[in-house]
Amino acid sequence: MTAARTRRPFPIRRCVGVVIIPLLCWAVMALACRLAGIRLFSGLSTWQLWLRGLTYVLLLSFGVSINMHTGRFDFSAGAVMLFGGVVGAMLAYGRGWGPWAMLVISLVVGAAAGCVTGVLYVLLRLPPMIIGLGMTLLLEGVVAILTDGCKPVGFGTNADYYRFSVNMPAMLVIGGLALLVMTVLFHYTRFGYDYRALQTGQRIAVNAGVDERTNAVICYTVAGAMLGAAGALSICGTNGVTPTINFSTIASMFACFLPLFFSGFIGKYVNKQAAILLGCVGYEFIQIGFGQLSFSIASFTADVYKVIEAVILVAFLIYLNNEGFIQDIVTFRRFRKRTT
Repeated sequence: MTAARTRRPFPIRRCVGVVIIPLLCWAVMALACRLAGIRLFSGLSTWQLWLRGLTYVLLLSFGVSINMHTGRFDFSAGAVMLFGGVVGAMLAYGRGWGPWAMLVISLVVGAAAGCVTGVLYVLLRLPPMIIGLGMTLLLEGVVAILTDGCKPVGFGTNADYYRFSVNMPAMLVIGGLALLVMTVLFHYTRFGYDYRALQTGQRIAVNAGVDERTNAVICYTVAGAMLGAAGALSICGTNGVTPTINFSTIASMFACFLPLFFSGFIGKYVNKQAAILLGCVGYEFIQIGFGQLSFSIASFTADVYKVIEAVILVAFLIYLNNEGFIQDIVTFRRFRKRTT
């Protein structure tokens, strides 16, 4: 009887750990919107924007996380995303192939750019940061040439591309396929086994026969594919883009930091890919809530939003680094230990 009682809390604790962050983000933003006299989700269009944002940030988070979780912080992620999206837009729109073709082209171009970055990293043996910054300048320069001095890349009066970005079945298919590919690749293949082995002990894994160089190139290639697809969705969602240079693309990858840190907590209860998805769900509740508040409160500007998001990020990092201590305080565990 005692053994049965000790086993019951574990599944409950795991379920709570999986859903607590998305539910908390939803509850806080719903309350904030209610206090402002509005609703968090005011209709179908709001759900469409939420799902579009979720799919975009999910692809971006997948792309950034692959190398970041192995200690290779790739600063060229934003440039790869821009390069893939611009090339896909120019080819697909110019030839009338449609948004699905644009997505596929952007994915392939992003994978090729990522592969080049991975090969340079393996051959030159320079720190990932140096390789990333060099590729950022290179890709931004190529985009500037392709767009004739960073002129806008748009779709004119063609609304098919924007409608594609808010097409809920299409976003569900894209997000579902990305989640499926990432889960199978990183959890049910030899590549995924080697990837996890290199994460936990690179020297031991290499000594055991893991080809770290090939694994790194594949990581960069898969990351590039995800980033290229994210670039296509970004351009479709804004109905065009004005490319910029001088390392400006680096900032675009910071949009996935908060959901990735969310996933660091959720990942204790579920596999990494599902944790990233749930982290993105919570993050998009925050995004859609801030968007609704900005429409109803004039003083709630983009700068205010950035400050609040930064505070949330710092607060969550403080919690992650002091999780045990904070839990002891909340549950009075330390007090109970002293009294006993």
